[in-house]
Amino acid sequence: MEIITRNGKRASTTVDLTAMVDLGFLLITFFMLASTLARPFTMQIMKPAPDGDPSLYPESKTATLLIGTRDKVYTYSMPDVMTSMADFKIDSVDYTSHGLRRYIQRRQDEVKARWGDKDMLLVLIKPLPGANYKHMVDVLDEMMISQVKRYAIVKPDTPVDSMVVSLVGDFLIGN
Repeated sequence: MEIITRNGKRASTTVDLTAMVDLGFLLITFFMLASTLARPFTMQIMKPAPDGDPSLYPESKTATLLIGTRDKVYTYSMPDVMTSMADFKIDSVDYTSHGLRRYIQRRQDEVKARWGDKDMLLVLIKPLPGANYKHMVDVLDEMMISQVKRYAIVKPDTPVDSMVVSLVGDFLIGN
């Protein structure tokens, strides 16, 4: 499009954007070189001891969560030496801050009182057959919220797990 001025001359309305494109590429190059990319983040993984001695981590430092199909998590923790069945306690909590979070914080306080550091707590998460994916995510969220440093997702294959399942049976596995 052309514009005619008062004295009859024609003026062009196009603008040369070549310099603007050069400036854009210079700015992109500058910000790419001047900025830092996100640092890679690696998770620390606890590996079993080479000799496989399970006594290296006492029972009093652990908490076990059994995830079933209902909206409850069944928990148990055992003392290092069990003198009677009264020492073994099974509890059920829900996924709220008054349930699972309070249980985890209570176990952290118990571990801190006995061992001097709440980060020594190891939470064993054991999803049972038919466990809900949403509940698994809820448990992992609670691990992050409660700042549990050590937790593992394992199969429920110990004799104690079998005993708990037999005691609370249908509530864990569902119909």
